[in-house]
Amino acid sequence: MGDTKEGWPGETDTFPGESRPVTSSTDTSLWKMWGEMINNTSLHGVSKISRGKTICHGVFWAVMTSVMLALLITVFVIYSLDYFLYETLIKRNFKAAAELEFPSVTVCNLSPINISSINQSDALNWYFLATHVFGRFDLSEQFNTSDPRFSVLHEKRNDSWLGHTAFDKSCVYYIEFGGIRLSTQSYIKYRVTDAGMCFSFNGPSQTPPLVSKMIGSRRGLTMFVYIDQDNYIFPENMGAGLKVAIHDRNVEPNMEENSFLVSSGTVTYVPIIKREYTFLKKPYKAFGDKYCIDNNDPDFQNPLKYYHNYSLFACLRECRARYIFKVCTCRHINDFGEEEICTFAQEYNCVKDAKDQFDGDFSLQQACECPQMCKLVTFEKQLSFARLPSEKYQRYFESVKINDIHKNHIELRFFYETFVVESVEQVSKIELSSVLGNVGGYLGIFLGASILTLTEWIEFFALALYVLIRRMLRWTKCNVISSERADKN
Repeated sequence: MGDTKEGWPGETDTFPGESRPVTSSTDTSLWKMWGEMINNTSLHGVSKISRGKTICHGVFWAVMTSVMLALLITVFVIYSLDYFLYETLIKRNFKAAAELEFPSVTVCNLSPINISSINQSDALNWYFLATHVFGRFDLSEQFNTSDPRFSVLHEKRNDSWLGHTAFDKSCVYYIEFGGIRLSTQSYIKYRVTDAGMCFSFNGPSQTPPLVSKMIGSRRGLTMFVYIDQDNYIFPENMGAGLKVAIHDRNVEPNMEENSFLVSSGTVTYVPIIKREYTFLKKPYKAFGDKYCIDNNDPDFQNPLKYYHNYSLFACLRECRARYIFKVCTCRHINDFGEEEICTFAQEYNCVKDAKDQFDGDFSLQQACECPQMCKLVTFEKQLSFARLPSEKYQRYFESVKINDIHKNHIELRFFYETFVVESVEQVSKIELSSVLGNVGGYLGIFLGASILTLTEWIEFFALALYVLIRRMLRWTKCNVISSERADKN
């Protein structure tokens, strides 16, 4: 009775109530396990401590092992701190493709309103002129929307007003893609932008998206557009022509800030190069001290109410619309929503200033909480122009009684200059695998240890913990039984 059983170290068949101390057996078993461990471990320094021929020899190896262990811990801490700084690098490379998805092309007439589609009046003409860049200097002080003569400016409008007063998409009277003529009605879609009602080619509703299979001006997109200057209002821009944006199909175009102008009476060639950006998700910071948002993540939920696809500018547009409503208690005609649309008078007296304040106040935009996307596609472009038409063509058009080619017509050609895509990728400066690899290397250098060595020590501590737990349970059970016997006696 009391002999140790075969099996886990430290287990005995001692019955409760016997006088043999439980803890002494545990101590003996653990000490025996420790002795076997340090004598047989592949951690060379530890085994030399116990096998030292003299005390000095053992102390020497104990000191060396402790120093090496301290150095290893220091290296591990340094690498861990560097890793958790989440520093990044930018990697740039180029890849060639056999074909590329064609971008969306959005075009807006510089006159957002077709004057023939509204009830013309001196009041409206005066209003458009007063909001014109030139009119701000000469007429703004003379313009008073409370004057009874300008009652038309207080008339309410609805969402259909924008479509009824814009130029019809038939103004894009010829389109050709990849050398094949396409139907304007099928491939040109209306699109409400921050510049008003515009026309979009290869937009998000185009299924499947159009793909460019060849480079060069004859294999891309060709458009002929009629701008109809005779029905212009006095817009903010004194020019005549188009505002054009080339953008990713799933991104809201920023016509005010990320577009270019094309003059009437010109042939414009626009060669493009595709550029892709990929940034790391949180915890890595992609834009200064900001995090990006991965809208391709299966768990991503679009926070926008009126845009099917998330983009930075779409988010800012919704936020700006809320700000305008808060300040002016109405909704701008170019924004989406259910609120009442602003009248011309409200636009003149309030909306313009609120819009300018929002666009110029970075803190207001920051409050919107509109993160940039982790994956972006942009298109680098170069423009070249020629007069439309040439003298030869001019004489021909005059002979067939067409006299407004230079005044009202524009030819546009968009095409890939190359199928080589520039890829800009944000990568982690220190990968977790690098940290583990470096620490593993130092583990071998400092202590001569390996993964198997770590496994040995993990096994030892697991067994030691098991023995302690078993002994604690048996000790507790013995105390309970002893207490019960004492109560009975």
